[in-house]
Amino acid sequence: MLMSISKSCQRNWGFKRMATVLLTGGDGALGKQVAESFRSRGYDVVCGSRRSGCVLDVTNTANVSAVIHLIKPTVIVHLAATFVNDYEIAYSTNVVGAKNILSAVEQSGQPIRVVLAGSAAEYGLVTPEENPVREDRILRPVSVYGLTKSWQTNYGLMCSYQGMDVVIARIFNLDGEGLSNRLFVGRINEQVRDVESGLRRRIEVGSLSAIRDYISMKDAALQLLAISERGQSGQIYHVASGIPIKMRDFLKERLGKAGLDFNIVDEAPALSVRSGYDVPVIYADISRTVALLDE
Repeated sequence: MLMSISKSCQRNWGFKRMATVLLTGGDGALGKQVAESFRSRGYDVVCGSRRSGCVLDVTNTANVSAVIHLIKPTVIVHLAATFVNDYEIAYSTNVVGAKNILSAVEQSGQPIRVVLAGSAAEYGLVTPEENPVREDRILRPVSVYGLTKSWQTNYGLMCSYQGMDVVIARIFNLDGEGLSNRLFVGRINEQVRDVESGLRRRIEVGSLSAIRDYISMKDAALQLLAISERGQSGQIYHVASGIPIKMRDFLKERLGKAGLDFNIVDEAPALSVRSGYDVPVIYADISRTVALLDE
């Protein structure tokens, strides 16, 4: 396995002897933006995923160890995750995947910083008066995704308390092209494209009454860069705008940019792809992250 990984990674990245970042989930929308931000700072970035030239399957212990042994990264930014609402799949990717990375780093004996990408879904039950949410707020997830991400966070923090260099970057709602249609913005982007191409006439969404915190992928990547470079081990940092916006207003703005009228929207709770409790208001306190950006 090590030989095949070596040929694949060397063919695509060439191993410059400089600070090297291993980016899991590197072929995703956020991953591509993060890779660009790190490269602009002079890092050699290796993007690993199941589908990229440098094959990295975080659920495969031997594969993860072999890639880390070969690349010898200075920093690992772990973005790979699944939104699938299936416990076994989510646990394998979101929890075991992080464990495999951290275990391989520990076994390597190298001083590698690990940045774990968390999620606002970890907070779960949040009442309006608890906003803006701080990083030390208790976690009460209401989805399989949020639950497994909270376990990833706690495992990472445990490793940091044991002496490893681990930082948590807890990401709120991303805005941009290429996002999964399991996310609200991804579904909207897909439907807008279909309307523009004549494949559909209406846009269908669930309730738009919730208030969220959206951040562009470019800004999210810049925050992840700052967290990776200057974040303190054992700390959690929000990746967010800190600006609350009602989902209805967000959609109106998006449609306006596309030259579409909001009257083509069909809104009904029954159209929601989510089940269970829906947090009415959640947005981030970003003061801890802003302090890093100001350094």
